[in-house]
Amino acid sequence: MTGPSDPVADRLAILELTANLGLLVDAREWAEIEALFTDPVVIDYTSLNGGEPQTLHPAEVVGGWQRMLDHLDATQHLIANQVIELDGDRASCGANVQGTHVLANASGGPLWTVGGRYDYKLARTADGWRITGLTLTVRWATGNQHIMTLAAEKGGK
Repeated sequence: MTGPSDPVADRLAILELTANLGLLVDAREWAEIEALFTDPVVIDYTSLNGGEPQTLHPAEVVGGWQRMLDHLDATQHLIANQVIELDGDRASCGANVQGTHVLANASGGPLWTVGGRYDYKLARTADGWRITGLTLTVRWATGNQHIMTLAAEKGGK
């Protein structure tokens, strides 16, 4: 979708889009999260989970997140320091991300926090800017990562 664009308006729209990802995940607004992505979207969480990047439908991405995160007591995803590069109807955005995951449990501490970088690939669509790709690069983690296994086990029941 080409046409005249306003770089300032584009940057503001991309800032809001990338910030909304964290806010909506923490609010468990799953349908709204799906609308942030193109179909398909490339998700690369290999620095956290290993494996290969995946090309998925937004419902598959959100469904995976929902199965795990709905079984935590709380999360807080902070996305900051976005640096945006515009290229017509395409853009990229690098941002710092910190995700704290909370689950009271009998096998250790209730918190697991991971910090790193998100790299977004974006495209202008008829519905505005959307995420076409998301890569997480983990830089550090602290706490009890086992709470994610406990949440996944709850999601499998």
